[in-house]
Amino acid sequence: MWEHKEIRETFIKFFVERGHKYVRSSSLIPKDPSLLFTIAGMVQFKPYWSGIVEPPFPRATSVQKCLRVNDLENVGKTIRHNTFFEMLGNFSFGDYFKREAIKWAWELITEVYKIDKGRLSVSVYEEDEEAYNIWRDEVGLPEDKIYRLGADSNFWGPAGGAGACGPSSEIFYDMGEKFKCEREDCGPDCDCDRFIEVWNIVFPQYNQLRDGTREPLKNRGIDTGMGMERLTMVLQKKDSIFTTDLFYPIITAVEELSGGRYETNPIPFNIIADHIRALTFAISDGVIPSNEERGYVLRRILRRALRAGNEIGFEEPFLYKLVGVVVDIMGDVYPEIKEKPDFVSVIIKAEEERFLKTLSSGLSIIKEIMDKHSEDRKVSGAEAFKLYDTYGFPFDMTKEILKEKGYDVDEEEFHLLLEKRREESREYQKFQHDTAEFNIMKEGEQVFVGYDTLEVETEILMWRKRGDIFELILEKTPFYAESGGQVGDRGIIEGRDFKMEVMDTVYSGPYRVCSGKIKGEIRDRRVVAKVDRERRKETERAHTATHLLHAALRKLVGEYAKQQGSLVEPGRLRFDFNAFSSVKDKIRDIEEYVYENILKDIEVEKFYTSLKEAISMGAIALFEEEYGDRVRVVKIDGVSMELCGGTHLDRTGEIGFFKIVSESAVSSGVRRIEALVGKRAQRYIEEREETMAHISTLIHSSPEKLKEDIKDIMERLSLLEKRVSLLSREIRNFYFEMLKNTRETIGNYNFYSLNTSILDIEYLRELSDKIREFDKNSVGFFVSLMDGMKFILFRGESVPVNMKKLTEIIRGDIKGGGGGRDDFVQGGGKDREGWQKALRRIKDYLKTH
Repeated sequence: MWEHKEIRETFIKFFVERGHKYVRSSSLIPKDPSLLFTIAGMVQFKPYWSGIVEPPFPRATSVQKCLRVNDLENVGKTIRHNTFFEMLGNFSFGDYFKREAIKWAWELITEVYKIDKGRLSVSVYEEDEEAYNIWRDEVGLPEDKIYRLGADSNFWGPAGGAGACGPSSEIFYDMGEKFKCEREDCGPDCDCDRFIEVWNIVFPQYNQLRDGTREPLKNRGIDTGMGMERLTMVLQKKDSIFTTDLFYPIITAVEELSGGRYETNPIPFNIIADHIRALTFAISDGVIPSNEERGYVLRRILRRALRAGNEIGFEEPFLYKLVGVVVDIMGDVYPEIKEKPDFVSVIIKAEEERFLKTLSSGLSIIKEIMDKHSEDRKVSGAEAFKLYDTYGFPFDMTKEILKEKGYDVDEEEFHLLLEKRREESREYQKFQHDTAEFNIMKEGEQVFVGYDTLEVETEILMWRKRGDIFELILEKTPFYAESGGQVGDRGIIEGRDFKMEVMDTVYSGPYRVCSGKIKGEIRDRRVVAKVDRERRKETERAHTATHLLHAALRKLVGEYAKQQGSLVEPGRLRFDFNAFSSVKDKIRDIEEYVYENILKDIEVEKFYTSLKEAISMGAIALFEEEYGDRVRVVKIDGVSMELCGGTHLDRTGEIGFFKIVSESAVSSGVRRIEALVGKRAQRYIEEREETMAHISTLIHSSPEKLKEDIKDIMERLSLLEKRVSLLSREIRNFYFEMLKNTRETIGNYNFYSLNTSILDIEYLRELSDKIREFDKNSVGFFVSLMDGMKFILFRGESVPVNMKKLTEIIRGDIKGGGGGRDDFVQGGGKDREGWQKALRRIKDYLKTH
């Protein structure tokens, strides 16, 4: 039987022998900005056909890893659909064309792989006479085995909406009658599982522009793709891609983990086996589950796998345990997944833990909804929206579950409610005012001038008073309002008859509102507004340093270390980012990277452009945020480029000093770094130096020798602790022997008493445990006068006396009390001499009881 490794090697060898350059698979993250993932083998070669890049070789072959989710809801339910797949391909760039491509494909399939010719048929584009004639006249296929199909089936591309495209010819394998659909004329144009497309030969002849027009390609050629999974199914004579050696070891592992059997319910096993492959490869290539673009695709795949796991009994994270199985199967072919399997597992487990509670509650509610609509089998958009809005259950999952069970959901109503909620959110954020509350001094819009100036003559649009706090909205304002993590500006607003100390500036809808206390009265709308320059400068130092830190993390930790939240205030920043383990071992490298770019004194460019243009330039955007068509870009050449509305320095050198002061966990998969900049960082270092100097004085050392002297002190301290431990053992044995010899017999009990000024209460507790173990008929009263007056009352297991009751009896003597169990009480008192009265009272009690 053909093994998957042999299948790949045979394909590559066949085309290398025919003059093709073997090119290793590129990443699942394509360089093409129009694509989220690499979706075909030709993606890395697109520029070679268009002529943008001169081909370094005229023909190539590859085995390309790909990821597609356009048929996600079918994955696991059919014998052929999957998300992650391998595309075996051969390519010509202005070299050979249809004749060679068709003949080689037929030769490889029938003579090398020896697939039964009787089970094969082909399709061609209905207008492609050249390809039809080659199949009929040169290959020798009968006409009833050649299907002429339309553009929807046999005109390929372009990938991403623009680029190389052209007609295609496909080779199909007949899986047999048992896979036949209900159509009488079931054939390759069906969407059933009988005729499986194993090879698609594309003839790129045109370059499609963004407007849809096509022009001849500079380098027409060949782009073929043969699905590895489908070919393996055919060669291994399996009825599904999932029972081949590419998937079945994963399914076996799922059986072992779940205790379930694949034959009983194969669909969830198929889904899990496919999706864990996609997750392992995508995360290894740098994609992290999130709410943005590629990350959202991965999150959707992972959650679908969790739901499949729920069907076969998994209630705890389990997907992460399968990463090693994928690596065992594919690691020799794709060594990149062998580099960090533990990292991939940690990311998957964190995501599983995050969603499992939501999944459990959501599935329970969906069941209630289905029970409610069991007759009409129609679910309202409002019910689906409540699941999404209240419980955080993804709508696409709700829709898929309902569809599987034969229910319809009102998608239009759902999306109307979703848009209404977004509109309500926007309205909530708008500045709401009542004319009875506000003094409107001038109609007009507000303009922010704070990027260019920190002082401006302007006018008041409106103001109001809340308690002793005034809120002002200026026509022109230099005050930056808190947003994007950056704190609001402070400063002064002065009018003819008043002066306002601005303590904060915040957004309220479209307005930046200054709030603070006023001396005088507002009578005239003309004012002078001045931002606190020093405070703004310190804030800008922190904000520009934040961009350098973000760049450092992405470079030194990984591309996945993206911003998840931030706080920027004068001289200090807090930055949250994706990471699944501590980065403390990289802190020094991160600091050095930031500081190097401070010393380079790089210009900080700020400019406006379209969102589309900014993204195409490579600017980082937080896709959870909303952006307009026009965006502001902050660029530090060669280091960082982000969409950012905050205020920044003009050059990185103005940051001055940068110091990380802490690194910690925030939540699963998110870490936090806090740092100081400028004067605040300088004060931090000065305070540490003062502390070092003080410690040096205390231990009679110097800052230069401090580490060495402290190490010496710690070694001596460790030696002393060992000696104290040995001495304590001797003392404990001494007291134990002494107490055995000095114990009194009172009634039916052996009474042990001790008062000491050199042993603490913890030591006496250890001693009491040893007595109780030695003498089951013991009663004891131990007092420590080392720090106030503390005591222990205890009894052996054969003694029926209640120690808590004894404590109540002596409470007045010691002016205190204690707590514990019937057989052991620990407490203390204010009267250091009261223990003697307490001792006599305890003895009297034991004599009479």
